[in-house]
Amino acid sequence: MFQRMVLLCAVWLLACGGKRVPTGPGSPPDRLDDGWAVASFEDTGMQRPWFDALEHDVSEGTVEAPDAVLVARGGQLVYERYWNDFTREKAHDLRSATKSVTSLLVGMAQERGLLPDLDAPVLPLLPHLAPVKNADPRKERITLRHLLQMRSGLSCDDWDPESPGNEERMYDTDDWARFIVDVPMRDEPGTVTRYCTGGVVLLGAVLEHVSGRSIPDLSREWLFTPMQVQDVTWQPAGKKGTDTGGHLRLRPRDFLKVGQLMLDGGAWQGERRVSEAWVAESGKALGPLGDANHGLLWWSARFVIQGTPVEVSFARGNGGQYVFVAPSLGLTAAFTGSYYNDAGSALPLVLFGQYVLPAALGLERPGARGG
Repeated sequence: MFQRMVLLCAVWLLACGGKRVPTGPGSPPDRLDDGWAVASFEDTGMQRPWFDALEHDVSEGTVEAPDAVLVARGGQLVYERYWNDFTREKAHDLRSATKSVTSLLVGMAQERGLLPDLDAPVLPLLPHLAPVKNADPRKERITLRHLLQMRSGLSCDDWDPESPGNEERMYDTDDWARFIVDVPMRDEPGTVTRYCTGGVVLLGAVLEHVSGRSIPDLSREWLFTPMQVQDVTWQPAGKKGTDTGGHLRLRPRDFLKVGQLMLDGGAWQGERRVSEAWVAESGKALGPLGDANHGLLWWSARFVIQGTPVEVSFARGNGGQYVFVAPSLGLTAAFTGSYYNDAGSALPLVLFGQYVLPAALGLERPGARGG
């Protein structure tokens, strides 16, 4: 299954010598003052030979080297490795995995009473952008839910370079939110799914307007500071607002915390950040978008490992930025990479399916010795 996803992911990309952490062989990752508990493979029921094979195959060039791979099980960090001169102290550009963080912020804003029902129209929440160009009754029917689903109906398709709302056109403007609300309509909202970064930028503009605060401030108060995340950098959306569609920078250990938050139903170390209902709704598959199913800015797919199906939700970004969540296995894994606009961006799908999931399933690696 994951091989098919890799091939299809190359289509998605058209649009949108290993270095170890210094620990002993097979030892747990370093325990730091960042909220992560650590554990060994044996303590968490993970099969170490699969990770030995991963490191061997990377060193031999059998598979390409990611920038980072981190794995946690049962809320404990069990594996942490870096390649390509990256280290745990270096924040990584998460590209479109940022969209999944934006989804969390929307849920948090709604639960704090800053946003109405998700089926509320968007334009009244952005009165400072009125009047909009290309006026159309359909545009007035775009809701928050439609933006989260990427079903706005706007003529915005990042996988089509000729699309009026393509993200590359947006990046050339000073005010990204205004750019996207001015884009012509193409479909009735809620009827067609198209990958549109501009719609997620619009969600960020809504959050900033209704709260009167910046996305960096909101995210630190609501999400990152309570989760002991300190190195956080958001990029501007042109000259106004925040890019909530991409380019958030986090350290890999902190990126993995986003996966753990989802795995634990919206809580971090027992403290709730967003409701369990929002987490469940975010990962619920609404239908296919490219090579996977899409929900509320979170993706999902079924991996089949030696006949065993595993349901997985994930955030993803160009270049190889993924955080996977496998609830049935109590597992989350984060990958970062630098294969931008390259088929290597699909590398995490291979590594997760070929090494991490078999280890978590307790499968014996053919030819492996010992535990």
